Amino acid sequence: NVYAPSVNSITQIALFAPEVYKIDGKFYMYYSGKKTDNDKSGVNVLVSDSPTGPFIEYKGKNALGEDVDYTSKMMVTDVKSGLGLSILDQTLLIDDDEIYMYYSVYDTGNMQYIVGFKMLDPVTPDLSTYKILLRPGELSPTTTRTNILDWECMKSFKVAEGPIVMKSPKNGKYYMTYSVNHYPDRFYTVCYAESESPLGDYIKPYEKGSNWSNLFFGYAGPGIGTIYDQWEGFTSGTAHHFIFKAGDEYMIAYHAHKNRKDSSSGRVVGFDHVYFDENGVPYTQGPSTSLQPLPYSISGYKNVATKAKIITENVENVSYINDEKVVEHYNLEQEKDKEVILKKGKAYIKFKLDKKYKIGGIQVVNSAFFDKMIDTIKFIKLGNGNNIVDGVFDGDNYVDLTKDFIYPDSNFTFDFENVETDEITFCFEVGEESLNINEIKIFGEE
Repeated sequence: NVYAPSVNSITQIALFAPEVYKIDGKFYMYYSGKKTDNDKSGVNVLVSDSPTGPFIEYKGKNALGEDVDYTSKMMVTDVKSGLGLSILDQTLLIDDDEIYMYYSVYDTGNMQYIVGFKMLDPVTPDLSTYKILLRPGELSPTTTRTNILDWECMKSFKVAEGPIVMKSPKNGKYYMTYSVNHYPDRFYTVCYAESESPLGDYIKPYEKGSNWSNLFFGYAGPGIGTIYDQWEGFTSGTAHHFIFKAGDEYMIAYHAHKNRKDSSSGRVVGFDHVYFDENGVPYTQGPSTSLQPLPYSISGYKNVATKAKIITENVENVSYINDEKVVEHYNLEQEKDKEVILKKGKAYIKFKLDKKYKIGGIQVVNSAFFDKMIDTIKFIKLGNGNNIVDGVFDGDNYVDLTKDFIYPDSNFTFDFENVETDEITFCFEVGEESLNINEIKIFGEE
């Protein structure tokens, strides 16, 4: 254990959601906890000289010059509501030299909502800056009409929890991702809101008549009917999460229900990649079904298809071949008609890379639509006499024939000894009706 409370510690039970940050050479662990079952949970802070601990409650001076001892006192408890509510799922944003804290307030009589404030230093909250930032179902904290975004409120107890705030490296705006609905539910899902500053106002993307317009990650079924049933087995409960950098790449780590149907078998941890679009807005390719590549900082391989010139024959929607976006939610208007179309006959896609790479792997992301998916790849010509012939899709794991459903983000995955090349050609043989793919990824080592 990196931390075990002593008999004198203010927190004894329900210690959860730890996050560790390195600030000025010290490691600070923030977590939610409480003393007994009858107490409301608060946020406390531990400190260590090492990321592996041991961590101990902070004791010393705060930014105001006051003596504090977080063995006998929580760093933050709910004082703003006047109701003594539980608070949980704390997180920090370190924005240049400024620190901000965010957490969820657990109002059992109504909903969970998200607040934030500035920190004067790692152990001193400035509650004069406290602000309610986000409520489930509402476009912004100042919205008077509730449940505009009804997908965030699919149960009577409305939930917004597990906030993460990141600053887009492309547009400088702040994006809060957060979990909606409730952790045992299949539709426990990540949504997002955007702001010009760390403490808001945070506004959720919304277009009248559009469903899940601010979806970031996870399930997007309506909760009842055919589409809900088709999603069974693909994803469930993929929500409470953390976004982090591995080298220059962004990743999301998240909870998911183990059996991908419901919470009956507990939860596991998953990882996927996070990207930023041309406007600087973050998005994901996930929750993924197939194997995913390790970050470049670990593997030494990157997706070099994004740098390639593409030449095609008998193919439409060519711009989607290497745009790093994957259609997953076949029932969402905003993802409609954004797959690569392979027309009847033989369809060819040639990648002319910007230079020679040592290629060690290829992924072809299949269509998200059952009636448009491909079963085989006729060949992949790697150059220098190296070819892959008659690649077969793993339908046993990625297709449910009883429901005519393909699990989104399902890939053909080829892993092989390095082949040095600057040109790769794919051939697909298509019958009477056109078929689709989502994306082609080529993993090269420079």
